[in-house]
Amino acid sequence: MRAYLVTMLLAGVAASQAHAKLVTFDYTAVVNKATRRGASTGYATIDVPSISIEGKEIAVGDTQRGSFTIDLDTPIEDWRPGNTTIEYMGSLNNIGSVSVDRSGFSFASEGSFYQSGFSVSNQPRGDSFSFLGSTYRSSPSVHGSESMQIRLGDTNGDLLATDMPPSSLNFAAVESSEILYGWYYPQNGGESLDTFGTLTSLAVRPPSPVPEPASYAMLAAGLLTVGAAARAKARRKG
Repeated sequence: MRAYLVTMLLAGVAASQAHAKLVTFDYTAVVNKATRRGASTGYATIDVPSISIEGKEIAVGDTQRGSFTIDLDTPIEDWRPGNTTIEYMGSLNNIGSVSVDRSGFSFASEGSFYQSGFSVSNQPRGDSFSFLGSTYRSSPSVHGSESMQIRLGDTNGDLLATDMPPSSLNFAAVESSEILYGWYYPQNGGESLDTFGTLTSLAVRPPSPVPEPASYAMLAAGLLTVGAAARAKARRKG
């Protein structure tokens, strides 16, 4: 009986995990612009050779690398008749990262239902894809946000196959690309630091199933059932 329950439990977990799938894209990019805005600039946006985040520099000419992950089961957040862009938001699995090897700078966004997601537009006259990963920080010493955004586009409609969440992106068809990193903290004179770069490579990893909350619930229920069966058997022997 116990072996049967364990088998059913594992089968249920496997089936549940198969429902959600993630796709991760790895990229490299080159920084071609950095800007600063805040009290120190009279709230004017000015070009600067580099910015520094917690002692880690990002300079024009630096190579960036990182990844972004999208959940293929992310629900549609916004679409209206006549609007060619579909926005997907509402999954904690949509996350991204950016780093600079030279300085050791790194940023990884946290999953957010309302601040992370992606959008797609698949049209004969051109495709576009955009990913946004944000992190909001609030503590006695830090209050503000960091974000990274990747934008891809073409004018021949070959970047995307459909307007559904993409399991692949045809980087060979990309005619315009941009990666943006932004740092904004109100208590520092409303200072905003940003970098802009161009992607130099993009590669997709195969989709992989990820555990859903239901998986853990089934696992807990199964363990309780197995435990109860073991106790009942022990009582019968006693």
